[in-house]
Amino acid sequence: MKKIVVATDFQSSSEDAFAYATYLAEQFEAELALVHVYFPIVSTDPNMPYDSIAPVSLQEEMIQIYETRLAETLASIPNKTLKTSSKLIIGSVSSGVSGYAEEVGADLIVVGRNHESSFFERLIGSSASDIVKNTSIPVLIVPAASHKPFIKSIIYGTELESDEKEVLAKVFAFANQLKARVTLTKINVAFEPDIQDDKQMLADIKESFAEQHFSYEIVDASLVSEGLLQAAHKTDADLLVIARHHHNFLSQLVNPSKSKEIIGKTDIPLLVYDLEA
Repeated sequence: MKKIVVATDFQSSSEDAFAYATYLAEQFEAELALVHVYFPIVSTDPNMPYDSIAPVSLQEEMIQIYETRLAETLASIPNKTLKTSSKLIIGSVSSGVSGYAEEVGADLIVVGRNHESSFFERLIGSSASDIVKNTSIPVLIVPAASHKPFIKSIIYGTELESDEKEVLAKVFAFANQLKARVTLTKINVAFEPDIQDDKQMLADIKESFAEQHFSYEIVDASLVSEGLLQAAHKTDADLLVIARHHHNFLSQLVNPSKSKEIIGKTDIPLLVYDLEA
């Protein structure tokens, strides 16, 4: 991992995300890029002048304020040897963050999420889901009030399918760098069909990753998201990892994205990989 992009809205929910991004940048000796997305307030009335709501002078002032806050946030990092940069992006949160991360070749995107249930906070949570949906880069979602950055126990929510092997290789590499232990957790849900035999696939994984030490468990639950979070809490996991499947339009209607569901519920840091990356 060489470059980490972390998004901030300068709210308390972003502080934990920034702390985790800084921790990982130090552990991996990676560059840390701090970004803020500013969406100017404009009128939806085509007959109203562009600057009637937010004059150009005010927008320029806001840009200066945000750039100053970005610089101050980076200056607060105790480790002065860490390579850092900042970027103020004008546009929407999801496309702005994911687009910039892809532009600079980031290996990881880090975003925060608040537990509050207000409309605004649900909007922030939706932005995290949209960023995951709009990029093939791994995304780490850090809930507000997460414990001090420390990752020694990782749960990977597996479906025990052959297309997970590339993601598993990345998970093990990530864990090895942090000297963390990995537990593969399979959630058995009554209405979810098994495409491949679990025992055969587990044996295949053990053979493919013979040098890795990991645990395996099966958890029965009514929902995948609830089962994974229960398993994470039971083992005091520091990080939950899932792989995102791409869905076509019909499957989105029939079976909403599991990753979006877990993003909305998780109270521990969640790392989302793209299976097709």
